Amino acid sequence: MKPISLAKKIYLHFFIIGSSVFSLIGISLYLFSTNYANLAVKESMFGMSEDIQEQLSFNSNRELVYQSDNVAEKWGYDALYNNLVFRVTHGETNETLLQSTSNITSSAALQALIDNQDIPVGYSHLKGIDRYRIETEIDNVPVNIYLGRNDLLGELANEAVMPALSQVSIFIIIAAFFVFMLVGYLSIRSIVKPVKSVAAQLARVRPEQLNFRLSEQGLPVEIVPIVHSLNQAIARVETGFDEQKRFVANAAHELKTPLAILNTRVELAKLDKNTHAGILADVSYMTRVVQQLLDLSRAQSLDAYAKQSLSITPLAKEACMMLAPLSVTLNKQLELEIDENGEMFAGDQSSIHIMIKNLIENALRHSAEGALIKVHASGNSISVMDSGPGIDIQNYEKIFERFWRKEQSSMTGSGLGLAIVKEVVDLHHATLDVTCKNTLGGATFSVTFSTLNS
Repeated sequence: MKPISLAKKIYLHFFIIGSSVFSLIGISLYLFSTNYANLAVKESMFGMSEDIQEQLSFNSNRELVYQSDNVAEKWGYDALYNNLVFRVTHGETNETLLQSTSNITSSAALQALIDNQDIPVGYSHLKGIDRYRIETEIDNVPVNIYLGRNDLLGELANEAVMPALSQVSIFIIIAAFFVFMLVGYLSIRSIVKPVKSVAAQLARVRPEQLNFRLSEQGLPVEIVPIVHSLNQAIARVETGFDEQKRFVANAAHELKTPLAILNTRVELAKLDKNTHAGILADVSYMTRVVQQLLDLSRAQSLDAYAKQSLSITPLAKEACMMLAPLSVTLNKQLELEIDENGEMFAGDQSSIHIMIKNLIENALRHSAEGALIKVHASGNSISVMDSGPGIDIQNYEKIFERFWRKEQSSMTGSGLGLAIVKEVVDLHHATLDVTCKNTLGGATFSVTFSTLNS
């Protein structure tokens, strides 16, 4: 099953939550806006009735009058008398003491107040008319104050307010939703960033760099236990690798002395010529395997590396001098070309010397009798070319495997030489190029190190 992205999963949850929340907000705003005029008028009618009560009084002729015209001007009864009216009646006789307009027939709201004497106290609605009634006393005279409003005013308010309110509400909801999703996206990136940081650090872990540990600094407390466990796992793997390398190194050291003694005894023993030569060849092979195991152990020990400014040319000269007797024994030509203009690089002298020796020795041992091996050395690069059989394309990936030989039953090589070369190249972050068929007919191995100025 395809793995699910944590970031996408969290973002989907944000999307669902955001859609739900803002949908509820939109529905609430819609319901509020559709009832906006009625809600506003209902509340305002209570306020108007209180204001009317405060402004009413009886004059010297015992007529009910306004003390001021401000209330009438404020609520606009003269301008909206057909839609918004008030009427004051005597609390006992129900006689009309005052009304906002005398034109009864032209005001549906006032007509409704006159036709219906049984209007309840408080707010009520009947036949399209909003009504409000309070019972009070003015100068110790009980009175009823009625307010009436027909639906035309509410419709006008809805027509004036609803379009603008709807547009603003839609814009605000959409804008808020996008802001919410943007904040969610940035938040998710911030949440996932430490995980990506840990993954990037894990990618740097290599078998030759098992001393590396993941940093726990700046990580969320939820991720720290995972990183801590990973560091413990890397430490256990490092311990296992170290024990393995120590075992190989110790075993090789323990075998070197017995093999040297065995070689001496065979040389001194009185054996027939064929047996004598065969035993010496076997001992020589075992000695070489042990030596290369030691070389491989050193090549893998990054902690033992002491990098310094180097040039390959003196190391190549030393390796060629060391292997010159072998080339004579095998009846092969060994040539060295030096370029003194090469640049310096940083590296461990001991491991690079081992690498060069194994490159040249590999060419000597795997080429035909009378073959030519050409070594070209510059400051930060070396190439070894031979006139041997070359490398089959199908074997290209296998030549760097430990103990792999073209003929697995062959005892001419240990199968460790190129594995040692690869270890040294990788630990120095150098470049290794292989040409399977060169101009001489054989293979070419080229190694280039990064210069000090690069």
